[in-house]
Amino acid sequence: MPVPPIVLQSKSRSTHYFIATAIITSFIIWFIFKLIYPYPFITIDSYYYIGAAYENANAGSWPIGYSKFIRIVGYLSHSPTLLVTIQYLVLQLSFIYLFLSIRNIFQIGKWSSLILFIFLFLNPLFIYGSNHIMSDIVFCSFAICWICQLLWIIKRPRLYMIFTQAFLLTTIFTIRYTALYFPLFTIMVFIISNQSTWCKISGIGLTLLLLGAFIQFTRIKMEEVGGIRQFSSASGWKQASNALYMYGHIAAVDNTPVPDKFKVLHQLTKNYFKGPHTYVDLYSIDKEFTTGSFYVAAYESPLMQYLRTKQGENADVFEFKNIAPFGPFFNSYGTYLITHYPLPYIQYVILPDIMAYLLPFPEIYGTPNDLYYLWSNHLGVVAKNWFEFTTITILTNFIKIRGIILSPYPLLFFIIHVIYILSLIAILLQKHYKKWGNIIRKSYFLLVLICTINFLFTILSAASVLRFQFTFIIIEFVIALISIKLIMESAARRSNNHDSYNGMKKV
Repeated sequence: MPVPPIVLQSKSRSTHYFIATAIITSFIIWFIFKLIYPYPFITIDSYYYIGAAYENANAGSWPIGYSKFIRIVGYLSHSPTLLVTIQYLVLQLSFIYLFLSIRNIFQIGKWSSLILFIFLFLNPLFIYGSNHIMSDIVFCSFAICWICQLLWIIKRPRLYMIFTQAFLLTTIFTIRYTALYFPLFTIMVFIISNQSTWCKISGIGLTLLLLGAFIQFTRIKMEEVGGIRQFSSASGWKQASNALYMYGHIAAVDNTPVPDKFKVLHQLTKNYFKGPHTYVDLYSIDKEFTTGSFYVAAYESPLMQYLRTKQGENADVFEFKNIAPFGPFFNSYGTYLITHYPLPYIQYVILPDIMAYLLPFPEIYGTPNDLYYLWSNHLGVVAKNWFEFTTITILTNFIKIRGIILSPYPLLFFIIHVIYILSLIAILLQKHYKKWGNIIRKSYFLLVLICTINFLFTILSAASVLRFQFTFIIIEFVIALISIKLIMESAARRSNNHDSYNGMKKV
């Protein structure tokens, strides 16, 4: 993880105090936390990550980056405590990097720094999140470091940042494919940065080279497993699932013919919605077990029915090689339905996704029961063997405490979204940005653009749950804090100018 120049340059006693306090409190908090919660939290996704690490897989339903992270830590020890502790420490280091970067670039004062410090280092959500065997915290950590690196390329570019930025972005890309649009920011930042054309071309070129190499590597490995060269099988299933959330509302009245290649699947879809079936709706996805991916996971789903017609009734859907070949076909089918029924898609998918973004579903940060017991199937056996588990049971009182502590977070996220939006509107309407320095203006609008593109990407692709927003709620919080600080400074200047003017009139 690259060291920010400010760590070396800062002479501020308060900055050193903040760093020391962050380090000490982080260790104390984690030590106490692990006494209370000695075992990690494990959900359905965890088993797939552990299974891929166990098999050293190079392709799967999920991106391979986090599984490789588990495997790398496994070279040191298979202790689950070590794994989640490393996750926590990496997150704290990324928070220190962010905290110092924001203090230096935007020159926030003591009170703003204190508020940001509390939000980052004393936030129970990130402490509990670090105890999950999930990719969310690792993704958040590297994404935060990458964003900080972009800010420093704007403020004070250095040659080594060509390499560190490319490494960070490629790492993020291997962990979660929602980073697909991240290279756009890299290209933009290098273009507007104050460095030589050679450095700009090198920075952009190296990034695209590494990402292209990873994409091609993944496509080849996907072909070896599933027989079809593709980058992501899961995205195709998800595209079709989103389309079915919409199509369920219009299937009864739609008689439009479809292309021949879709006829079998489409007939299964029509029959499914005409007959008895489980009603699911993205406006209330908290009431169904998949939180927005019902047609990917449910046995009765038309997608699963189609898989069984091709693979046999006893096909094991937990085996990636059985589900991978259908990704491209389902992607085409989902895209066909979406493009032919755009208005229903907006009504039944995009609008509820907007609501879910503003008030995200807690999902595994609610009260799921599966966090505290091990599966008995082959995935559970793999997890036991990898981590040498005997149990992950936690005292009931501590389970309840977790639920109580985390229950306000959907509302808290909503409040942060609202404050962020209102403060941004105030900045734009009052045109405060015209009075800022060039570095602050570029940095501020980079952060705004990252949040804006993420919002658009999210509402078009999937219903948002709490854990998907970790990185971006942090950035929104930072933007809101900076906006309020700049608005207050502007108001103070106007007040001083007004007082000076009145004083001159009296004289």
